[in-house]
Amino acid sequence: MIKGIYTTAAGLHPLVLAEDITSNNLANLNTTGFKKEALHFNQILDSQFALANQIDNESDIANVEDVMINYSQGELRATNNPLDVAIDGKGFFAIQTPDGERYTRNGNFKILENGQLVTAEGNPVLGMSKTIELLPGEVKINEKGEILQNGVLVDQLKIVNFEEPYPLQKQGEGLFNLTKNAVETNNENNVTIHQGYLEESNVNPIAEMVKLITISKIFQAGQRSIQNQDRTLEKLVNSVGKY
Repeated sequence: MIKGIYTTAAGLHPLVLAEDITSNNLANLNTTGFKKEALHFNQILDSQFALANQIDNESDIANVEDVMINYSQGELRATNNPLDVAIDGKGFFAIQTPDGERYTRNGNFKILENGQLVTAEGNPVLGMSKTIELLPGEVKINEKGEILQNGVLVDQLKIVNFEEPYPLQKQGEGLFNLTKNAVETNNENNVTIHQGYLEESNVNPIAEMVKLITISKIFQAGQRSIQNQDRTLEKLVNSVGKY
């Protein structure tokens, strides 16, 4: 009886994280280049061990699942802004940050007064050898990511890719950082750059709403199960114990 309560309680715990992940996906429905996440279980722990960790406020219980990032491409939306750039295919824009090189699918760029090409947050966009410095005037970016001004090649966007599964984790502001040393792969023949476009989030709102409803129903069923087992245990102690 008590083991049943342990088992149900341990099963409900990951649902809280699953709900948080799904809610975050929906909250970023309109975030450019956002990649949705999903919860995947990698092992089943003994229920008593799991509940003991939960009671002792230890973190081992969180290891029963992995949060996986879905890198599938979102729809490309036309903006007609020459500084908006989208990647059609696999790969990431390379960005220079105070913490080192980072990667993003968000190509919503702008030019500072000094001519430097940066992200919306102000981080420099990387070219083939350094940050990109532009001159006043019209900017054209071709399908290879080459940046031209007045018909002259100024630089080329640095597009990087890695072996899958990607050794990346989310850092915030649409950026990813490497979780381990990884070799960049040659990806230029499998990528097309579109100027005047942005990649939308790959979140499917209907699928995420259905997931939220499902999580809620499973959690409610688990709560009822614990309540029923608790009432049965109470009767066992108060009634059967008298004889």
